[in-house]
Amino acid sequence: MPISQRICRFVHLSSNSFFLQETTNCMQLLVSVRSTKEADLVGPSGVDLMDLKEPNLGSLGAASPDLWEAVVSRWHGRIPISIALGELPHAADIARIPPQTDRVKVGLAGCRQIAHWQSELGAIYDQLPAQVQRVAVYYADAHLADSPPLEDVLQMAIDLRCQTFLVDTYSKSGRSVFDYLSTTQLTKLRQQLHANDLHFALAGSLRAQHLPSVVKIQPDIVAVRGVVCHRDRTGEIDADRLRSYHRKLAVALRDDTRPLLAGG
Repeated sequence: MPISQRICRFVHLSSNSFFLQETTNCMQLLVSVRSTKEADLVGPSGVDLMDLKEPNLGSLGAASPDLWEAVVSRWHGRIPISIALGELPHAADIARIPPQTDRVKVGLAGCRQIAHWQSELGAIYDQLPAQVQRVAVYYADAHLADSPPLEDVLQMAIDLRCQTFLVDTYSKSGRSVFDYLSTTQLTKLRQQLHANDLHFALAGSLRAQHLPSVVKIQPDIVAVRGVVCHRDRTGEIDADRLRSYHRKLAVALRDDTRPLLAGG
């Protein structure tokens, strides 16, 4: 179904709590977890989506298949779960991906010089259970990742029938996605993605100060980890930081006075 509009309504729960109620297609918050402990913290927190990855292994580092099975079996049906498989040249074996997984994503670092990276990625996606959605990944710092340019990744997403297009950063050195792409560029990309019936997920060290820009861009999914962790993305998720970020996103959406999207 084409993405045509977004309408969000805020229900005021208390003096410092807001719940985003989706009436058609509201911006969703995704949080990446690395353990069953973190999954059990994030699952009931009110966020919309949960992602499984191992941050010590890179931007899209693959967690263990044991973790995939444990988290999906526990949380399936209560919150959609995506799985990161690492970078294409060394992607994790998909044989044990639970069929109840919502989405799977593979990074393209190191693929710029690989002649047939699209067919290699397609071979992985073709082995997924039919109901598992495909995520295309573009690194905003493609020059650091040695990953394909935006135009090639977008064409791949269309050709391989991906449902979601993720913009992330490969290097986790403190820079955000906004150090590489402007609000205007990301807004135009969102429009282009929606015109091709692709959902837009935005990640890349999105901190609280970036939320007004994020709201202007209006991605379908806002994906975070480091900002809700102790120290950095390799630390453990902190419940207070998670609640704070969730609340700040809700406030940023509430305070945005521009008209809601009426079309792609």
